[in-house]
Amino acid sequence: MAKVTIGGREYEVEVRGDKVVVDGHEYTVSVREEAGYATVNAGGVAYRVQLPPAGERQSGMALQVDYRPFTLAFEGRLSGGAAPRESRQSPGATGGAQRAAVKGAVTAQIAGRVISIKVAAGQVVARGDLLLILEAMKMENEIKAPADGVVKEITVAEGGRVAEGDTLIVIE
Repeated sequence: MAKVTIGGREYEVEVRGDKVVVDGHEYTVSVREEAGYATVNAGGVAYRVQLPPAGERQSGMALQVDYRPFTLAFEGRLSGGAAPRESRQSPGATGGAQRAAVKGAVTAQIAGRVISIKVAAGQVVARGDLLLILEAMKMENEIKAPADGVVKEITVAEGGRVAEGDTLIVIE
């Protein structure tokens, strides 16, 4: 068990194999390493997590979750590679004050669930093209490209939940 502080909030975190318990709530976790970041799925929600190199990971380290900057501090032992990632994700939906502006980011205007993604990374899009469909309050909302460009990254997965302000897609 470890005490984790992120974004000024404190959490009790325990890693149990592919499960992480945060303040008594258990989440099933999977981690997919990418070039320069990891995609972490916790409780059915995908997060883009950027950490320092493995040898530099320690209490007080800076990281990004869905392009939002955080400082992670912990007391106790965080066992397993996924522990720091999981503790970050639960608090990751805490609010707009911690969100970083990312050039080309298309963000969720309302909390909801991603129904379908209509584009792929590397695809050329024009202003107004349909990027994805987000279900919120029992309504399907079309998320469209705000400008011409190329889809640099898709930060969500179909079926995943997002909070208001979360980055969905990055367009260059």
